Amino acid sequence: MDETTNIVLVGAGHAHLHLAARVERLIERGAHVTLISPGDFWYSGMASGMLGGDYRDDEDRLDPAALIRAGGGEVIDDRVVGIDRQARQLRLAESPPLAYDLLSLNLGSRVATNAIIGIGGDAHVWPAKPVGRLWRLRQLLETALAEQAPLPRLAVIGGGPTGVELTANLLGLGERYGRELEISLVSASERLLPEAPRSASRWVARRLYRRGARLELAASAVAWEPGRLRLDDGSEVGADHVLLASGLVAPDLVGELGLRSDARQGLAITPALHAPEDPRIFAVGDCAWLEHAPYPKLGVFGVRQGPVLLANLEARLTGAAPRHFQPQRRYLSILNLGDGRGLGLWGRFWWRGRSALALKRRLDHRFMAAYRAGTGR
Repeated sequence: MDETTNIVLVGAGHAHLHLAARVERLIERGAHVTLISPGDFWYSGMASGMLGGDYRDDEDRLDPAALIRAGGGEVIDDRVVGIDRQARQLRLAESPPLAYDLLSLNLGSRVATNAIIGIGGDAHVWPAKPVGRLWRLRQLLETALAEQAPLPRLAVIGGGPTGVELTANLLGLGERYGRELEISLVSASERLLPEAPRSASRWVARRLYRRGARLELAASAVAWEPGRLRLDDGSEVGADHVLLASGLVAPDLVGELGLRSDARQGLAITPALHAPEDPRIFAVGDCAWLEHAPYPKLGVFGVRQGPVLLANLEARLTGAAPRHFQPQRRYLSILNLGDGRGLGLWGRFWWRGRSALALKRRLDHRFMAAYRAGTGR
């Protein structure tokens, strides 16, 4: 293209992080690239370990804006409040409207809160996302642990991988100080990690129970007020703080685009990662919904989408054919259990122990180190 093409990236998840480290490839092909950034990229793979004391906050975050600027792009520190698709403009909270020719959304997801009465907006409620708030929770807990002060009671809602990791690492944080945090794990499913092999679920449940966690399985939280969490069977769990890991939904902005979307799944996209009704709008990661092959809201899929998104934005600039994204059916997942051990899952295969955690740490450190070096490779 002879004219400059304005490419606007909204959000900075795994896929846009890949672009940020290679933004010069788009600029060399005649694009002006702008990132509208919500701030630092917090790596979800290390979030539970950060909560449990394995990592400092600065070890778990990256600066996508620095990568964009280093490659010749522009950064606007603002947030999108609306989109005018007819005019191809973004409405920003504090800045003038921003025109785009191509738009890519990597907005992430949020934890659903509307199913539990009293849970929304309270300072004692800690959703698993945004990850940065977990650092503040750790600081609060460490102050109480170090001062030998009375310890708050904690409830984790959600028995999937995130809920299990959060529970395990809260236990681990207490163990670092030689004290036992009172933690209840509430799960609507009859077993923890319902997608994992049953033997893995049984093992991790025993492990958490032996370390002091109270397990409330086949139970749903219906209401919370400071100090107690009410379950659907009428029983109550003592809870001064509540951590939410009960399922992720798409951001509200997705439903305001006038494009096909699902409130839980996200914006509908084609295998080329753009909206079927508007090929100028791309979406990736947790905010996107590949209709013919839905994928879980996990970072591994955003990582895999990054190269496809970059190739397809380049294709718009050069006239090349687009690439298609096909989510993998099996993927490696390793949980940090907060006691020097990990739980590795690969399809129906699983293993546990220090070797699993060592592999997770090696993969996580390699991912972060690559972007700190500015390459993402």
